[in-house]
Amino acid sequence: MSSIKDSSEESATLPFDAAGKSQSPGQRDKANRSSIGKPWLVCLTIAALGALAFTVDVPISQAMVQGDWPHPLHRVRNAVHKTLLAIEPFGQPAAVLAVSIAVWMCAGPGRGAAYRILAGSFGAGLVVDLLKITVARIRPRHFHFQGTVSDTFHSFLPGPGDSHFQSWPSGHTAMAVGFCLALSAIFPRGRWLFIVLAVLVAFQRIESGSHYLSDTLFATAVAYGVWCHVFGHGRVGRFFDWLDARCAERFAANG
Repeated sequence: MSSIKDSSEESATLPFDAAGKSQSPGQRDKANRSSIGKPWLVCLTIAALGALAFTVDVPISQAMVQGDWPHPLHRVRNAVHKTLLAIEPFGQPAAVLAVSIAVWMCAGPGRGAAYRILAGSFGAGLVVDLLKITVARIRPRHFHFQGTVSDTFHSFLPGPGDSHFQSWPSGHTAMAVGFCLALSAIFPRGRWLFIVLAVLVAFQRIESGSHYLSDTLFATAVAYGVWCHVFGHGRVGRFFDWLDARCAERFAANG
């Protein structure tokens, strides 16, 4: 009896059921998404928070970059800096690729979920990279902090160029949040771990002077929008449902 219970509990964390039948992440996450409400309302709300963050961008980043921290807090600041630096790879392509390969190799008939992880993470990063070349915003560590938030923006449609002016939005945060959302939909038991990691990546980008608070919030909105497509019921989501089914069929045929 206990073995049956253990088996059912394990199947709840994997991208396929106890019978080995592939379950699309869209189906597994249906209840979760219905509890969120209208996905695009959530996306717009996050973007609105990003707009509000413009009012505190400069003082927060100035405290991170130029803050005269009391001597007793220097050790704490250094420890926090090193910890965040160690977690930052969660928002890099290597981590996404490594986990996606692991899912492909270990998830059996649910290996198609690896494609959603890649699409949700890299898709968010790609959209943000496109936004970076439309608006030039100087990074906090290169800003003089003698003006207002409007002085952090320099030009429209600057194109690819100096990374010093590619602060908006945060690419690392977009990839980390996209990665977090994809993993949370596929492995819901680890949701809070993934959320904490994504939040810490965003904080690392602010603490290091690489981005402003608003950069991370707009990146989060972008990542959520991409996730709505990849894990939703639209054309993109149906394509990945089909891909999941094909991967499950091939695994069953070769198994």
